[in-house]
Amino acid sequence: MTEEQREFTGDDLGIGTTYLPIGSVVELKGGERPLMVAAVMARDGNSGRLWDYMGYPYPEGRRDVASDYFFDGDMIESLLHLGYFNDETMAFQSFLAEQEGEYRRQRKESRGEDRS
Repeated sequence: MTEEQREFTGDDLGIGTTYLPIGSVVELKGGERPLMVAAVMARDGNSGRLWDYMGYPYPEGRRDVASDYFFDGDMIESLLHLGYFNDETMAFQSFLAEQEGEYRRQRKESRGEDRS
């Protein structure tokens, strides 16, 4: 994976997490506007594909189903705002870390990627 393709994670910020917390605001590579992270390990109900994140346009949020944006960590250009952290956030991050292997396997499967 090249530097350009490398996934942006909480580890990049020195916060020791795999995923950005809910409420974080990011800019995507080639994106037109910021998105607020609303979910992690999210499934697109239309395509069935798994994505690292689901977000909504910032600042107005979700207006309709067409405003659901699904994206992966390697699509993030920059972090504009880090979401709220407390003990519950850290417990949830631990849960996500435990699920990471199974999530990656299911994500590849949802995209029809080679399982090897």
